[in-house]
Amino acid sequence: MYEKNQGLFMPANLPAEAKSKWRKVMEAKTPEEKLAALKEFMSAIPKHKGTEKLRMQITRQMASLRREIELRKRKKAGRGEQFFVEKVGDIQVVLLGFPNSGKTTFLKCITGANVRSNLSPFSTKKPQPGVAIWKGVYFQLIDTPSIMEGASKGAFEGNRVLALAKNADAILLVIDATVDPLYQFEILRKELEESRISLTKPRAIVKIERKRHGGIVIIGNLENTTQQEVISLLREYGIYHAIVTIEGSATLDAIEEAIFGSINYKPTAIILTKVDQGISKEICEKFARKVHPIPVFLFSEKTCKSFSFDRVAEYIFASLDLIKVYTRNPRTGKVEEKPVVVKRGTKVIEIAKIIHSQLYRNFKYAKVWSTRFKFNPQKVGKDFVPEDNDIVEIVS
Repeated sequence: MYEKNQGLFMPANLPAEAKSKWRKVMEAKTPEEKLAALKEFMSAIPKHKGTEKLRMQITRQMASLRREIELRKRKKAGRGEQFFVEKVGDIQVVLLGFPNSGKTTFLKCITGANVRSNLSPFSTKKPQPGVAIWKGVYFQLIDTPSIMEGASKGAFEGNRVLALAKNADAILLVIDATVDPLYQFEILRKELEESRISLTKPRAIVKIERKRHGGIVIIGNLENTTQQEVISLLREYGIYHAIVTIEGSATLDAIEEAIFGSINYKPTAIILTKVDQGISKEICEKFARKVHPIPVFLFSEKTCKSFSFDRVAEYIFASLDLIKVYTRNPRTGKVEEKPVVVKRGTKVIEIAKIIHSQLYRNFKYAKVWSTRFKFNPQKVGKDFVPEDNDIVEIVS
């Protein structure tokens, strides 16, 4: 079954021969070995409607490996080009869109980055970063070369842009309101889903981390299946030691699908541009209803100064389930203006480790100021879990 809005498919029950060949794929040490193993695996997959999605996915993996092998050859020959963007700040957000959708204009407006923008299609040749700050949280926005239909298969080097999206924390789809915005959205969504990137949170996110020993450890909730059934399934694919992490509730089909590669969920919002060019409020509202639950933010170059990035930042921050923890210097009593950004549920000892390794190693206790407390501060141990906007002082 294929769920359109989640980019998921349930893999068919494969014959023993195919499962055996998949073991060779997982055991491959180099891209060349993996490519050869995938070819063998593909030959063992029965051809029928139930395996169409799986065959498409394996085909994309093979194409990606061929490009990787070719890129490595080019780099050895001195012709490689740097495309990866190292994360700077707290949250990395990639801008994706069609040619002339307004990505560069939006980046310049929000971050003040000194980048050129013109009307020539595909004028952005490589990623261009900029930084926006919201409540002390640093957002790294990355303008990317335009993508179009076929990007996931390598058209216009779209696979490299999609790789940036896969590595980022969140995505902004930049869509031109004057040129059939729904069509642009559907193409972008399709290309992302074919690269195993989901724009809406799936019912279950499953990650399988293979280990050398320890057996099968399942962390999370199972749905309509048992731990023993999961262990038996993984063993059929030659997986005897692994940590299976489940966010949500996973069926046996979802576990099997994760064997072939996890779904990458990326919180996503839409920047609908050029809304000042004769676009009615009704058209914008209709588009927003069509793409729900993905939020839509209206933008135009003329209203750049009045555009509130705060709403976008707040949505991404909440979708990533992050919190801001402010640190207090025990000597001066000064509270740092820039917060430490961590996942909700992070313990105070982990925050100490982020601040400095010595605070982590010599941790005694922490003082916490919070609106939840009747009296402030309170002395807490290493397992205490701060909430958003709490102030923490580490004593070592």
